[in-house]
Amino acid sequence: MIFRQNQIQCPNESSMTYVVRPGDTLNSIAARFGTNLVGLLELNPTLRLRTLTEGMTICVPRVPQRPSCINGAYYIVKEKDSFYNIAQRYNLPLNILLEANPEANPYDLKVGQEICIPNVPAGCPFGTVVVIQQGTRLSDILISYNLSLNELKEANAEFNPNIIVPGTELCIPPGTYQECGPNSREYIIKVGDSLSTVALNNNTTPSALLIANPSLRPANFLISGTKVCIPNA
Repeated sequence: MIFRQNQIQCPNESSMTYVVRPGDTLNSIAARFGTNLVGLLELNPTLRLRTLTEGMTICVPRVPQRPSCINGAYYIVKEKDSFYNIAQRYNLPLNILLEANPEANPYDLKVGQEICIPNVPAGCPFGTVVVIQQGTRLSDILISYNLSLNELKEANAEFNPNIIVPGTELCIPPGTYQECGPNSREYIIKVGDSLSTVALNNNTTPSALLIANPSLRPANFLISGTKVCIPNA
């Protein structure tokens, strides 16, 4: 059964409707709106785990509407973000960031909320641009940069996942890909690798590896093709 926008009423003012998109899962929607599976099911008591379909309307935690953002770019607030660390990350004076978001409560930023980062170029303002190489498959891109298909499509509106064209530039969203710093080197996970074996073979510890790769989960070290940073001894 597919619910339409006018056939659902969310339980309170702190929730709002959301239309399910291709590739969505309950877990991905929950993460996007700063809740968990239990919280999402509490807002949708009639929703069963296997009934999520494209076009369905469900209830999610409410986030403030996006502000106007002329000559800037929208940024989606993530867990542990604050105006202070966002301003530092993009080399902005804090007061300029606050002035660009007059309706946002600086003491109560919501995960999933969109804010305006002023005076940044269009295109890929918060990510890394990479060029697709000959022979690259969609799975290679998603595994290498620890991305979901939805995350890749949201950052690249014109990208067609069914046609991978060598030479195409892709925007890799922040938090999913990192360049290895001067105190580390790049390593590509091979079949049979794991967090512990990579640490042992490179004279480091699992904890040091996870610190050097803050966007990766331990399970990512099992996926061949994943790029990781190895801290120098």
